[in-house]
Amino acid sequence: TLRTWLNRTASKNSSFLMMMAGNALQVSPPLGRIRDFVVEDDGSIDLKKSGARLFVDVARILALRTEVASSSTVQRLREAGLKLGVQPEEISSGEATFQQSCALCHGTNGEGVALLGKPLRNSAFVQSQSDAELHGLLIDGRPISDPQNTSGVLMPPRGAQGIDDDALMDVVAYLRSMQDPGAPHVSVSAWERAPGEDGGPKLAAVELTDHAGYELFVASCAACHGQGGEGMDELGLPLTTSGFVRGKSDKEMVTFIKTGRSSWDENNTTGLDMPPKGGNPAITDDQLQLIVEYIRAIQEEAMGS
Repeated sequence: TLRTWLNRTASKNSSFLMMMAGNALQVSPPLGRIRDFVVEDDGSIDLKKSGARLFVDVARILALRTEVASSSTVQRLREAGLKLGVQPEEISSGEATFQQSCALCHGTNGEGVALLGKPLRNSAFVQSQSDAELHGLLIDGRPISDPQNTSGVLMPPRGAQGIDDDALMDVVAYLRSMQDPGAPHVSVSAWERAPGEDGGPKLAAVELTDHAGYELFVASCAACHGQGGEGMDELGLPLTTSGFVRGKSDKEMVTFIKTGRSSWDENNTTGLDMPPKGGNPAITDDQLQLIVEYIRAIQEEAMGS
């Protein structure tokens, strides 16, 4: 193809590559007298306004030098980096954290998961936020009561795993790598919930009265989590759209319900105690298993998977 021929030819033409580099260096980022970035907010720079072209040009030059055929800036940098001997962990230090803590709700490629996390690849929201704002969001999470939460799904602070600030900043960098300035913004309409009576997103409530675990769930869990598993304001979180539930095995869920979660647990996002066995010490492991199976069933009914 023409692109392949151009890459092969340009990779051997050092004069052409030097000319390309010279053109790229004519871009003038906002540098101060001591070569520091002059920015509106300390410690941050809006690359969309000030520096995106630098990365686009560098990616183009590296792609020509290493015969990378991709037209995506992000993919060019990744493939060229690998060909030039850059270690994968240096390219995707935030990717590992994302896959461990974020992919369950947002998808392994940032494509989003139906009725859970919105898509993040080519996201208008991500592109509208500064690094500091994204970092703050990852630190604080987004409760269901937040007016900006339009999906009705809790985003837990620090990925519900106590991820440290540096690792979260790596995730921000990885989110940036998902953005292609030339691509249209991804649609998030499928993740927008219709407003409920209080103006917040309407949450999914499901009751399966014929299920063997229904009465056990109602007796032990519904007071806090809602009779339909939709969650209760200032009490229990929704279960029908819970990424936490989806990420646990049945055995782990049984253990979790049996143990409960104290209010001081760093992963407790409600500040309320979840009592062991739902406050019913007489409940058996077999009955807990039925409750877990019931929660799986209402989640499948609510989410279609």
